Amino acid sequence: MRAVPTWIDKVHDRDKVEQCIYDLAFRPDGSQLIVAAGNRVLVYDTADGTLIQPLKGHKDTVYCVAYAKDGKRFASGSADKSIIIWTSKLEGILKYTHNDSIQCVAYNPVTHQLASCSSGDFGLWSPEQKSVSKHKRWPRPLSWQYYRSLLPDVSITMCPSCFQMFHSEDYELLVLQHNCCPYCRRPIDEPS
Repeated sequence: MRAVPTWIDKVHDRDKVEQCIYDLAFRPDGSQLIVAAGNRVLVYDTADGTLIQPLKGHKDTVYCVAYAKDGKRFASGSADKSIIIWTSKLEGILKYTHNDSIQCVAYNPVTHQLASCSSGDFGLWSPEQKSVSKHKRWPRPLSWQYYRSLLPDVSITMCPSCFQMFHSEDYELLVLQHNCCPYCRRPIDEPS
């Protein structure tokens, strides 16, 4: 069986430079697709691929998007440390921030509660209470020196922001190419 695309779109910014797509999500009824591209959220009609509306509100790269199961709202999270909750009418109704770049957002399919996470904390937003409860980061993982003692012949490097461990040569190559941690995306020259 061969897949045949029904529509294809390349996302560009104002200067006609192609944008990276970090995340996408379908509306639960399948009628719309929201795309995190550049510093915008793009809303497409899935029937024919037309761009319904680009949503502006973030000041930096949008990394994640998620739709609520009821289809009444969706959320976007960005490197500008903010979450925006949008209505099905494509209006931003709430914006709140975290301490670091947003890594993921997800709606609870039963309670419609929104969970958002950065590398430093996570938050829960409830539509009934219209408030965000934030929780500081969980405890630090085991020291990287412990892991290094298990594998003395392997060169290990740990990101100072997210505590993710990498083979040193791989980490250095990725940092040179992108100037950020390949896991948490935090710029290397930025203090943690």
